Amino acid sequence: MKIKLNAQNNRKLRYGGVTAALTALIIAGIIIVNVIFSALAGKFLWYTDLTPELLFTLSDDCITLLRDGDPEYPDALSPIEKLDEIRAEKHAEDPNFKDEDLMIDIIFCDDPDVWKYANDLQRYVYDTALQLQAEFPDHIRVKNVNIVWNPTAVSQYGAVNKTTVIVECGSEFRTRSLSNFYLTDSSAEEPWAYNGEKTFASLILSVTRAESPIACLTTNHGETVSANMPLVQTLIMAGYKIHFLDLSQDEIPEDCRLMVVFNPQEDFMVSDGINKEDEIERLEKFLDGTNALMVFMSPTLKKPNGDIQANPPLENFEEYLEEWGIQYDRHESQDDGKIYPYMIKDPTQSLNYDGGYTFFADYYTAGGLGTSMTKEMHSAKIPPKMVFSNAMSISYSSQFEPSHRTDSNDPSIEYDCATSSADGTMRTIYDVFVTSENAVAMANNKEVAKATATNPLKLMTVSIEDRNVTEQGDLSMVNQASYVIACGSIDFAAEDVLQSTAYGNNAFLEYALRTIGHEPVPVGLIPKPFGDTTMDTITTSEATTYTIILTLVPAVLALGAGIFVLVRRKNR
Repeated sequence: MKIKLNAQNNRKLRYGGVTAALTALIIAGIIIVNVIFSALAGKFLWYTDLTPELLFTLSDDCITLLRDGDPEYPDALSPIEKLDEIRAEKHAEDPNFKDEDLMIDIIFCDDPDVWKYANDLQRYVYDTALQLQAEFPDHIRVKNVNIVWNPTAVSQYGAVNKTTVIVECGSEFRTRSLSNFYLTDSSAEEPWAYNGEKTFASLILSVTRAESPIACLTTNHGETVSANMPLVQTLIMAGYKIHFLDLSQDEIPEDCRLMVVFNPQEDFMVSDGINKEDEIERLEKFLDGTNALMVFMSPTLKKPNGDIQANPPLENFEEYLEEWGIQYDRHESQDDGKIYPYMIKDPTQSLNYDGGYTFFADYYTAGGLGTSMTKEMHSAKIPPKMVFSNAMSISYSSQFEPSHRTDSNDPSIEYDCATSSADGTMRTIYDVFVTSENAVAMANNKEVAKATATNPLKLMTVSIEDRNVTEQGDLSMVNQASYVIACGSIDFAAEDVLQSTAYGNNAFLEYALRTIGHEPVPVGLIPKPFGDTTMDTITTSEATTYTIILTLVPAVLALGAGIFVLVRRKNR
């Protein structure tokens, strides 16, 4: 009996051991397969983007821009083509040169695991960089540097921290903080949209250019400008380096291609026997080159105590703008003899409850330069809305002759503009955005002008001076145009408007910069808003009510069904 029990115990022990061993082997196999698959998934990006906003997916527009370039500039090389061109030159100079010696490096200032797992904001940016590397493995390379253990590795890039992203190609580099990859409302702490795709595209375009243009913002006339203003961020995204410039003292940098005058409160200096400096003359010399000027003016000024006052005319500056066909509309009141700016009101296209002073503008689509600048926008199936607020209208100055033209490529297209020819130069001014036919202009709380279907009020114009220059040693003529864009509203570039994907203001600025800057700009790469993942809450009384309903209703339905079945069976 004892021998039989021992045999049974040995058999159970043997089978149990085999079972345990098999279980351990299966678990170990699963773990090994999981580790291997995770490693391969991490290396080859075997992920499926299940987010409704496709946060983790590179758009075709981004890939095409980096690979093929901007279709607006077919002669300009794309970043990938530019890198290949530089590599070919290096190979010709040095037979030992290897392609991997010159890459577009995306450098993260911390270990990979930190960027992958620290938080979602870092993970989104890191994932986009890995996708760029996977899409262009021979040209883009992702690197990680632990700046705590190896601070000297990033010393050449200036002040950086663990969440800094650096994009470098050869001797050119740009640094961005983590916040630059997101859009954040000033009234909220958390970002509401991911803008990493455009940020990376902008950085890659910048470091592969022969030179990065400079945009200067004037500062000595009471302008409301700062490094954090949304307009500056748009300029940075377009590839510009930003300088703040006092025209009365500072020389305009040689590489400056764009001057921005934003909400000046004091006039520009001219040489008049008292002032030695002439800011207008400096502007004029600047625009004699292949450069551009953008002017944002406001009809009113909000004082520190909250009072609103009409902005006075800036005689010297506005007189110079008239030489470019631009006249900001003003009205001399018969009541007090003062001059008041036109304030545009359009209740039929009003955006909020301010009586029509914040409204949607119309695209000028009849033809001309202004129309071509917005073509990709206004020809869309649903054109983005253009928001103007606290806006002043613009008229063609008396120095320009109104002109009605027919498009040379399409005789059916007719449009209006105005021209001036003086001192051997030809300048033309075109409409960009106008009001609807229902808009009116107010001055000192009185209606002073009214739009019509054939003559809407102008809100933004673009002036161009064409110059055909013969290059030295070449008989071909090269067009070297300069531009002036005038806008009657500083709120056109307000934060809540530029950062909203619902409006087209920021997109227009990008298209405009592509035209006046003679450089490719990452247009069409829109931010990706985050989905609403917040949980709705209910009160305790509502929860009690829902509990009672969900408890009683199924029971009542079951009881009713049972009674129905019993009655049916009894009556058979």
